[in-house]
Amino acid sequence: MSAWCAAWPALVAACGVLVLPGLVVALAAGLRGIPALGLAPALSVTTVSVTAVVAGRLGVPFGMGVVALGAVVLSAAMVGVLALARSLGLRCPEARTVGHLPDLAGLGGAAVGGVCAAVAVARGIGRPDVFPQTFDAMFHLNAVWTALRGGDASSLTLGTVAAPERAAGFYPAAWHGVTVLVAQLSGAGVIVSASAVSVAIAGVVWPLGCVFLVRQTVGVRPGVLLAGGVLAAAFGATPHLLLSYGTLWPNALATVLLPAVLACAVTVLRVPEGGIGHGGPIEAPASWRTDELRAADLSLGRFRAGLVAVAVVPGMALAHPNAVLSAVLLVTVVALVSGWQWVARPRTSTARRVAVGVAALLLVSTELWVVAQSPVFAATRRTSWPARQGLAQAAGEWALSAPVRTPVPWLAAALVLVGCVTAWKRPSWRWLVLAHAAAGAAFVVVAGSDGPVSRTLSGPWYDDPFRLAALLGVTAVPLATVGLAHLADGVGDRAAASRWPERLVAAAAIGFVVVTGGVYTGSNTRVVATWYAGQGMVGSGEESLLRRLPELVPAGSTVAGNPWNGSVLSAPLGDRAALFPHLQGSWGPDRALVAADLSAAGSDPDVCPAVRRLRLGYVLSGPVSFWKGDWRQAAYRGLDVSRAPGFVPVASGGRLTLYRITAC
Repeated sequence: MSAWCAAWPALVAACGVLVLPGLVVALAAGLRGIPALGLAPALSVTTVSVTAVVAGRLGVPFGMGVVALGAVVLSAAMVGVLALARSLGLRCPEARTVGHLPDLAGLGGAAVGGVCAAVAVARGIGRPDVFPQTFDAMFHLNAVWTALRGGDASSLTLGTVAAPERAAGFYPAAWHGVTVLVAQLSGAGVIVSASAVSVAIAGVVWPLGCVFLVRQTVGVRPGVLLAGGVLAAAFGATPHLLLSYGTLWPNALATVLLPAVLACAVTVLRVPEGGIGHGGPIEAPASWRTDELRAADLSLGRFRAGLVAVAVVPGMALAHPNAVLSAVLLVTVVALVSGWQWVARPRTSTARRVAVGVAALLLVSTELWVVAQSPVFAATRRTSWPARQGLAQAAGEWALSAPVRTPVPWLAAALVLVGCVTAWKRPSWRWLVLAHAAAGAAFVVVAGSDGPVSRTLSGPWYDDPFRLAALLGVTAVPLATVGLAHLADGVGDRAAASRWPERLVAAAAIGFVVVTGGVYTGSNTRVVATWYAGQGMVGSGEESLLRRLPELVPAGSTVAGNPWNGSVLSAPLGDRAALFPHLQGSWGPDRALVAADLSAAGSDPDVCPAVRRLRLGYVLSGPVSFWKGDWRQAAYRGLDVSRAPGFVPVASGGRLTLYRITAC
């Protein structure tokens, strides 16, 4: 871990970028304590990603200065909207605190869980300068390098990385913008900055969001908040899985924002009323029912929660659009349960019940259309991954909190099941069980079936069970917390007869979970390491050559090469632009010609003019070891110049040899 100690500037920068801009906005919106910290990362992502778009449109270089200005503007907007709401007579009371002890307990739990999750990610990666040799990682690393060098991290232009001849191309760039800022602030390279962001996502963003969700769902009891933070580190599916698999860094960032959004939705819809820790008609243990603990939304409020949720959505969409659909799925369950509870009241008129029913039908129909027919997800609906297991196995994996064969967190999984039973007995909490079941049903259908229903409904998630598996922790963490609280209270009530302090029993139970959280670190380390361990793209020899490019290739010169042989990494590893910065893309005529015929530069009169227009000076030639035989590799057959005249070898490393182009 000594290498990570040397990367502390990048780690500090990643935590700062993901928390501080949004915290300024949250405080301006009147939030305090856990709500402010829980929502800070989501507001930071909005600030960074939206500022990047605006800066790109204005031609202003992207950096921390413009992000700070963006935070000020968004903060002013929050203050203005709240003032306007009050002037119009809307209920928007000043934030109230429920005491320092719950906040301290929640932050303590988030710290313990965050350390466990961060250590798992850091150990799984190995060293901060190690990168996952996966298909998607090649694009993301090159996109960060391009944005860093060009000063443009806008989602409206990042797609041009794989389509260089286009003037614009959309690609959700929130993660890339965050990573660019980390590189700028710390001076670290692209790969180290990406690794630092992964550690911060797992160790800071995720546990803070989980504690906030537990607070708004389960209540502000200090022991509950402490347990919720610790349990955030228990599930390998979230957030560890997407930080390695794929590698789906943008999707991982978007997914860890879901707890904060769901917490706001729960507050707006007032589903917690009547639940444990909130008083009301549902019987609860006396230890949960004090004046201090009855209203977890005292420091948030419905209007403020809705306002902040609206501000968070753009950042989530610019991190990854499918997270918005994931949020809609979960929030729809909340809305339907809340609506059902409302219409079930004896005093509700028939007309209002009909209106609520029609609204629910329209809501669900609209969502189905967006998922199955909307042109927004037309491209992703064309993606298909064959099912690797049956429906029964997929259902079993979800029930054991171990989807896509992630390790089974036995104690945490048992707590989730206890939490499901406990929550189902309380009508105001049934939404949590149903939301967990809805996300699980989506995973089971996609993971266990290739049928028309799976293909129709899985478009936004690329028909990929891994992306849906990562939703598990959003509902599993609060359910496990409910389960633990129920067991601790039951033991405490029985122990009270023998004068054994209930609080000590609860503390012992929470302490056991803390220890277990540390144990889960090992299994979650293996989840992350799974896709960081491969060397299919480059080995140590090839990587050494690529890192020497700054001393071998003049600045400003572009390096050609079959991207599938590792030359795609010449920019993130060697700080020299790659002619083909992704394994596939929409290449213009000159690039297509070079890919097919560069080796014939000495005899084909069309090649050298294209080489000069592209400012090519060097080519990396060598065999492919990544996904051998993939049909897309044939497009680059002309880049094997090992036996062609007009190319002088400069240096070699592993399978690769760097040639200087002399034919032109």
